[in-house]
Amino acid sequence: MFHPLIPILLIWASKRKRRAVARLLIFCKSLLTETPRSPIGYKATATNSWSNLATLKLYHNPLLHAKRNTMRATNHRKYRLGLDLGTNSIGWAAITLDDQGRLCGILDMGVRIYPDGRNPTDKTSNAVARRVARGQRRRRDRYLARRGELMQALIEFGLMPPDPEAREELQRLDPYSLRARALAEPLHPFELGRALFHLNQRRGFKSNRKSGGEEEEDQKKLGAAIEGLRLRIQESGSRTLGEFLARRHAQKETVRAREALGLYPERAMYEEEFDSIRQEQGEHHNLSSEQWNKLRNIIFHQRPLKPVDPGWCQFEFENRESRAARALPVFQEFRILQEVNNLRVQVGSGQERPLAREEREGALKRLRSGKDIDFRKPTRDLRLPSDVSFNLARGGRQKIKGDEVTGRLSKQGLFGSLWHRLSLEERNTTVTFLLDTEDPESVKHKAMEEWGLTESQAKAVAAVSLPSGYGDLSEKAIRKIMPHLERGRLYSDAVREAGYSHHSDFRSDTALDRLPYYGEILQRDAVGAAPEKDPLEDGEEARYGRFPNPTVHIGLNQLRRVVNRLIEVYGKPEEIAVELARDLKSNHEQRRTYQRRQREGRERNQRFTEMLESAAQESSPDILRKLRLWEEQGPPQARVCPYTGRNLSFGMVVSSQTEVDHILPFSKTLDNSMANKVVCIAAANRDKGDRAPYEAFGHSPPGYDYRKILDVTAKFPPNKRWRFREDAMDRYEDEAIFLDRQLNETRYLSRSARAYLAHLYDEKGEGRRRVMATPGHLTALLRQAWGLEGMLRAAPDTGEIIRKQRDDHRHHAIDAFVVANTTEGLLQRFARAATNHHFDVERLGSLVPDPWEGFHGEHLRSVLDRLVVSYKPDHGIRGVQGKTTGQLHNDTAYGLVELSEEGPSRVVRRKKLSTLKRRSELDAVRDCDMRKALIELWEQVESELGAKDGKRSEAPARFAERAASEGVLLGGRRQIVRRVRVLEKETVIPIRDRSGRPYKGYKRGGNEFADVWRMRDGSWKMVIVPTFEANQPDLDLEKFRPGDRSGRKDPTAKRLMRLHRDDMGAIGDGPGRRIVRIRKMWTERGGRSLVVMDAHNEANVDKRARDKGDKMKESKYSARQLQHSGFRKVGVDEIGRVLDPGQLRS
Repeated sequence: MFHPLIPILLIWASKRKRRAVARLLIFCKSLLTETPRSPIGYKATATNSWSNLATLKLYHNPLLHAKRNTMRATNHRKYRLGLDLGTNSIGWAAITLDDQGRLCGILDMGVRIYPDGRNPTDKTSNAVARRVARGQRRRRDRYLARRGELMQALIEFGLMPPDPEAREELQRLDPYSLRARALAEPLHPFELGRALFHLNQRRGFKSNRKSGGEEEEDQKKLGAAIEGLRLRIQESGSRTLGEFLARRHAQKETVRAREALGLYPERAMYEEEFDSIRQEQGEHHNLSSEQWNKLRNIIFHQRPLKPVDPGWCQFEFENRESRAARALPVFQEFRILQEVNNLRVQVGSGQERPLAREEREGALKRLRSGKDIDFRKPTRDLRLPSDVSFNLARGGRQKIKGDEVTGRLSKQGLFGSLWHRLSLEERNTTVTFLLDTEDPESVKHKAMEEWGLTESQAKAVAAVSLPSGYGDLSEKAIRKIMPHLERGRLYSDAVREAGYSHHSDFRSDTALDRLPYYGEILQRDAVGAAPEKDPLEDGEEARYGRFPNPTVHIGLNQLRRVVNRLIEVYGKPEEIAVELARDLKSNHEQRRTYQRRQREGRERNQRFTEMLESAAQESSPDILRKLRLWEEQGPPQARVCPYTGRNLSFGMVVSSQTEVDHILPFSKTLDNSMANKVVCIAAANRDKGDRAPYEAFGHSPPGYDYRKILDVTAKFPPNKRWRFREDAMDRYEDEAIFLDRQLNETRYLSRSARAYLAHLYDEKGEGRRRVMATPGHLTALLRQAWGLEGMLRAAPDTGEIIRKQRDDHRHHAIDAFVVANTTEGLLQRFARAATNHHFDVERLGSLVPDPWEGFHGEHLRSVLDRLVVSYKPDHGIRGVQGKTTGQLHNDTAYGLVELSEEGPSRVVRRKKLSTLKRRSELDAVRDCDMRKALIELWEQVESELGAKDGKRSEAPARFAERAASEGVLLGGRRQIVRRVRVLEKETVIPIRDRSGRPYKGYKRGGNEFADVWRMRDGSWKMVIVPTFEANQPDLDLEKFRPGDRSGRKDPTAKRLMRLHRDDMGAIGDGPGRRIVRIRKMWTERGGRSLVVMDAHNEANVDKRARDKGDKMKESKYSARQLQHSGFRKVGVDEIGRVLDPGQLRS
């Protein structure tokens, strides 16, 4: 069969690299084997071209896309796509539309699971650990290169002998004594070389002027330690650091750098010592100035910091304007103006308003001076009454930061009052110089010569740390927008008046048939772009850049794969609705805060449950919610009904005397958040009805006093307090909390996904929205209203309902189904229905219309029963220079005492004393004298604690603390001990030197894959290959060929399949077929290999496997069990279609 496009593509590819040709050949093969698409229920055969396309990485090339577009069928049904985007999941649901564009049925549903690129423990990016390890390797490599270069120079200048054995003899000389003698007497050339070589070994800490955040705080602590050491050197009468250390060394005291001991030298101390040695020894040795300078440069040279890519400005992107640094005074002014213009205040029960002219000027004056505005101290900071509330404080925010640069540089020890006399342009020029200059000496020189500062001020300015990072806009854009902000305009209005399109305008004027790599479209937010690179040869990420946030980067890439596969199979959707997770753009601190709140919530519920058990009351989610609201309404003796003022006891809260009230009526706001709820007397709730507090009680009807209501609720949290005031409903509508705001979601990933998907349509030309975001809190309400909470079954034949729906990945598809059905029309009908009824959330099912006429839950359940969850496979990049498929081994290096090629070896490693829990662990300490001294110290500590109320459990911590502070007596001198070398037995990977001699070892990392073989007698055997061996450049898989019982390799063995983690498999056939996922694999001590498999839909499996109360149990399979179960490896594409080759022949 011939395809007319193939010759053109081959000619084009012949001018590219071999990798591009190989990809293109696979693609051409797929063109010749293209088969029609199938709807839900699809069962693929081995010749389906999508399995070939899955191996081909296609790039956004107009020629390729032209062909892909011609392959699309024209008879697809119209549908609306709902997407539930999470941090590591995408749920999707395609809902068919009739000729009038109304929802009418389910086309298909699915779930895609992928890693979020973060450490599961602390949620930091996986790139952090790799970056730290890479930095350590580079520092080590540079140190070795510097040491080698220095040694060659010393030999060349006659300061070291050429003979290696003679150089080893010099190592016996005391370098500290030589460094001290070098200041007072002539040294032998080799002694001088030994002293200079020692300066290179530890050359001191050099401050990074451009650090910020935690690093800045660390440097402040180090600075104090350094100054303390300088003072001690002066007090001791020593001329240099080396002379000071030589005296300590002679007295058998510690000389190693230890911050805790006040021994933390800086680079300048070593440089001063080098210059002193040069001055004294220069008269006695025949070294030229060039040679001395070369030695100094080798020892103290440090690479300049790699410049940070600031990225491109959102509004000046086409002009390639870089984003402005946050430390620029013009940026600080820009930020302050935005904050003050956004600030709204409400005094007492009055109307919310912007700041008056005098108040605004006072706020700007305070912030510009470098002082913060604390919302908790309005009287001091803004001269406002104490009962004022701020709109910016509703989310728990406590202050507006002042000008951070002015706050730091205007201190008396730096610029002082001079800073305030500088114009904005002069400040900007000054800070730009500080940001661009790395050398502190250059800063000090300019500060004294041009700025007129004293030496101490200049030194402080050189050491000051400015705010790090970059804003979203360039300095050019900031200067165009600022005049409008100065007139009090809001940011969105100022942007438009400056001639820019606001960042919330997502509408696209292009209509792509497929989604390209996101960086090609969202270029304003991507960093690291290299326009000169070719996307086919170098990769799309290298050409267009990427988002710094790993979760968003991976999420958008997976969104592309899912949507493009849906377009291939079902055509382009008519509309797309997206629901987004809350923490896709959360920073580390925000994630920690969220996790802390979750933990506190669990602890609070446990406490409430115990209270209910003590009172013989039954616990339920509704009761727990009431108790939480009750606690939020004040301290124990002040918890009252907000409407009647009656005290609310524990017994009243758990009884029918009280009810949960939506402060602002749910029918008008659809706000079911805890911020919109209170516990109140049931009769008051009925009197209030479907009205806001002011509407119901503003005229103080009999039994109610509106002034008292405001007094009581004045102590409520700010996010509740404002809802009781007269203008609460107006404010709610102004902020568009319900419809418009939710449909114009502006969070980071919401904007990104919305803008990304919008390029599938010409929204500007059509004049209507095709891609919209839906409110997340409404998804839960509608799911409950439509009765979808118990929709998931463990197995269709048993009918058992899964109790914890979140333990099943298919719940993402249910959420996507709700999102797809959350149309603007539905929201309006929902609101109208709610307006006409006084109801609680439990009655939603009778008020919310069904998704479409004739909707039946059993149909949805049958689709969910057939749904197969898709997992992103990660087989790594093997065979590419500098790339591995994973961590090859653990980080800890073991010294080899006795190496065994077959089993565990005797090894030694360093271990922190703080990790020891029992005295018996000290028996493994290798050094006999050290072992004896530490055991004596442990027994001494244990004896002292035993005499004090028997607190022996504190012995390990107290022992480690004493060893680190007081040390132990060894060889007549006291030695500080933090780590010891211990003997262990471990199976390690030996690392050999150039002669082939093993000198250290590492424990293996994970396992890469499991090969399943069919032996001569028809039985199956499984061999697991570790990641380390799988990544060896000379990997010989014949080494892992299984053998018979005698150990001889079986040449007739045939490999049936290779299993990686997250690969998919099938067990059984027909209706009883089960799709499973490979979760982990290992080899037992006896040599038997096992894989652990879970049902494809199981979620939170690692945690549940450890939970003894969970019904889920690990399914472990040996090769024999795999064979008897009829297991085979299957392919599952991005939208859950299964490619099953059928059971393998025995």
